[in-house]
Amino acid sequence: MSDRIRRYLGSRKNIAGMVGALTGVGLHLAGVIGDIWPVVAAGLYGVGALVGPGDPPPDPTGTRLTDALRSEAAALLWRVQGQSGALPEGAAAQVGRIIGAVRLALDRLDQVADRETDRIAAPERLADAAEIVRVELPECLETYLGRAPTTPEEPAARELLAQLGLVAGRVDRLVAQVPDVHARRAEDLTREMRRRHERP
Repeated sequence: MSDRIRRYLGSRKNIAGMVGALTGVGLHLAGVIGDIWPVVAAGLYGVGALVGPGDPPPDPTGTRLTDALRSEAAALLWRVQGQSGALPEGAAAQVGRIIGAVRLALDRLDQVADRETDRIAAPERLADAAEIVRVELPECLETYLGRAPTTPEEPAARELLAQLGLVAGRVDRLVAQVPDVHARRAEDLTREMRRRHERP
């Protein structure tokens, strides 16, 4: 069932139409109208759906978590690019790769709606993405950039690169766990076409 149909079924206009249709059924059961009750019920549904109040528009200030995480990831990447000279070689590129993978996971999470098992798992995957963007990456960078001036640079750089490697591994697992809806649809279409063309 598409999101549009699902939204309409729960809309105020559909509820008003259903009340009208039930009124038509009630009139038939009360003996007020005879065999034409289906036509009357359908007509009352249409009237109710037409004059019923529309749903309130979504709050323009309400931002989805995926959108908020995209903005935070972009701000983090901008910060890293601005401080790339203070980071060890390869660190900025690694952060860029991690952010790119997080964005891919967020895009896929926005599209997960067709299969119930995917929808059930989506909040956990979103929590993983939020932890990477809001906790792990900032901690790694702040620990390195906020180290004491007396801290030797080479061990600190080695630790940062090791930490980023761990985060990169986690984000790769996250991307693998979030289904690619477009790829799945393409595979489903290929299977359906094979079934059609192999039919005798």
